[in-house]
Amino acid sequence: MKIAIHGYGKMGKTVERVARDARHDVVILERGKRDAKGAEVIVDFSHANAVEEAVDIACAERVALVIGTTGWQDRLDTMRKKIDAAGIGAVYASNFSPGAQVTFALARRAGELFARFPQYASGMEERHHSKKTDAPSGTAIRLAREVRDGSDGKLDPAIVSSRVGAEFGLHTLFFDSPEDLVEISHRARGRDGFARRAHRRGDDPRTQRAHPL
Repeated sequence: MKIAIHGYGKMGKTVERVARDARHDVVILERGKRDAKGAEVIVDFSHANAVEEAVDIACAERVALVIGTTGWQDRLDTMRKKIDAAGIGAVYASNFSPGAQVTFALARRAGELFARFPQYASGMEERHHSKKTDAPSGTAIRLAREVRDGSDGKLDPAIVSSRVGAEFGLHTLFFDSPEDLVEISHRARGRDGFARRAHRRGDDPRTQRAHPL
């Protein structure tokens, strides 16, 4: 498969290495140049202000799209309309890690269960490296939404974010009461897991279980 990478920072470079190790052909989309270079899928790990460029390239070239960038969901409806009009396959996720996906499911179930006990309050702490620009993270926002949905709105975790040092990503969801404290945590050990799952999403974005656009 030929994969085009949009966004060539640390995550983009990791996606490139993982994809090449899996014997995929890889091209790097230069900033401002709208040419998918014959790729079958575009993988975007750029930044919030550049996601629309990736969507425009994918739509113009009729190329499938995988988005791992966060912080742009306020424009989701606009992006979806473009993608629907182009008739391409596209998925996005705040976190492609299988462990994170399980944690989302745990958060929803925990919201459902703890909503039965009024003594519990919910909250979340999330930590990332100093270069991450969006706060709270997309993963934190998704976790909070799962708790709200699971509890029918009875619980709404407040999120505290820090952007210090070199932490890849640590999210700790907690349910606190006068009697006890329950915590659910997910910690990324590096970027490879995100990259590996992201390029696998590109095999057929229409059939994957991340969010379809």
